[in-house]
Amino acid sequence: MKTEATTTAATTTMTPEGEKFRDRVLVLAGAEVKTCIQCGTCSASCPTASLMDVPIRKLVKLVLEGEKVEALASRSIWLCTSCLLCTVRCPRKIRPMAVVAALKTIYEEEGKRCKDSVFEGIFARQIRDYGRISEFLLSAEYMIRSPSSAAQIMAFGAELVPKGKIELGFEAARGERIEGIEEMKRIFELLGDDGREEGESEKAEETEEAEK
Repeated sequence: MKTEATTTAATTTMTPEGEKFRDRVLVLAGAEVKTCIQCGTCSASCPTASLMDVPIRKLVKLVLEGEKVEALASRSIWLCTSCLLCTVRCPRKIRPMAVVAALKTIYEEEGKRCKDSVFEGIFARQIRDYGRISEFLLSAEYMIRSPSSAAQIMAFGAELVPKGKIELGFEAARGERIEGIEEMKRIFELLGDDGREEGESEKAEETEEAEK
């Protein structure tokens, strides 16, 4: 019996915005995404699937249907570990991980910020300023900036401090810089990222100007 390749393209009328969204993802992730047969191999292969609110398979379906709002609202796009199992095992040679990466790109292009942006900002700033991470300083500042995380951080601390995984001494609280920290700052500048969160760069520039 003759079989034909099927796709998950929506049969209903797609909005202009939805069509633009779909086409943008296809440009970033590859036109072969249109040949997805929704077999679920990607979702079954994903090591973080149990944590996702929307399976990778459904993310691809949402993209092909132009469901921009729902796709970008999924926390699944931030749980991908880039292990490539979905890509290696896909029978249609699609790159589901590239779809996830495309969604991240579009999310950031629109000026949106994920819930982990505060943590990422603190992390990047410590790398820029010290060349390393101080678990003590990172945890302390994150708890202040994100109070809802305090209980979880304290639970981790109670487990790790006795094992010597987190230092609580003066040096840890002060932060210890590596040698060649200026080189680290230069790398951030070359990447176009000074390690500050939105709004911090302007404040820093004002402070530096006032000190001159």
